[in-house]
Amino acid sequence: MASFAAMALALLLVWRGLAGHDVVLFFCAYLLLITATGVGNGSTYRMIPAIFHTRAAAGIPPSDTRALALAAAAGRRDASAAVGVISAVGAFGGFFINRGFGASVGATGNVSAALAAFAAFYAVCLALTWFGYLRRPGPAAATGPAAARV
Repeated sequence: MASFAAMALALLLVWRGLAGHDVVLFFCAYLLLITATGVGNGSTYRMIPAIFHTRAAAGIPPSDTRALALAAAAGRRDASAAVGVISAVGAFGGFFINRGFGASVGATGNVSAALAAFAAFYAVCLALTWFGYLRRPGPAAATGPAAARV
């Protein structure tokens, strides 16, 4: 969540730098945006194995070492598949960001519409992150990602 919040703040500063023709503010804000994006990307790839391991081991008593070992192997296998799919989907990000800027400039003559769309996307991602990982899970969500507490 902190990464999405930092990305939204950096995006606001990027817009202010562009609007005010302040190259230093734009450059520093863009560096903050890229850094926050990298932190978010790294945290995602760190979180995936932990979630799949927790879900695979749910309900297995700690004394059953054989079942825990099998669950750990299944968690690694499933996490590897998820990382592959998530990486493939994430690769489109570089394409869509450039297309967003191009469409915004083509339609309005500036990048404000693209920046607003990105800010809305970050807000949705922030809400989904809270809902999926940070809210207190109820009894029905006891094995979901929020229960992994990562």
